[in-house]
Amino acid sequence: MKFRVILFGLLFFAFFSCGTKKQLQREFKGKPVALLKETFGEPKTVLEQENGTVYVFEKLKELESTEISQGKLTLDEIVTPKVNKTERYYFTVKDGIIVETRYEEEYER
Repeated sequence: MKFRVILFGLLFFAFFSCGTKKQLQREFKGKPVALLKETFGEPKTVLEQENGTVYVFEKLKELESTEISQGKLTLDEIVTPKVNKTERYYFTVKDGIIVETRYEEEYER
């Protein structure tokens, strides 16, 4: 019983601490805005808001189509479509320091 509780706790911790959002917060929150330009280059958009300046960065990836394995021999194969993946990174900056991070993914056929 104790083993199950410990295993569940470790899985729960790993699930919530290894996400992209958490990694962004660890790497950038509290750091100077110059680090963003070193990492992502020039921002796609800069928005002035009352809680600070929001820098928006985009990364575009083209994901090729691939066959989905069904684990058995079939004549009809299932193939995923080719998609374009857009990753958007939002950083709120106040007084030259990053105070908030946000991440979005968008897929387009």
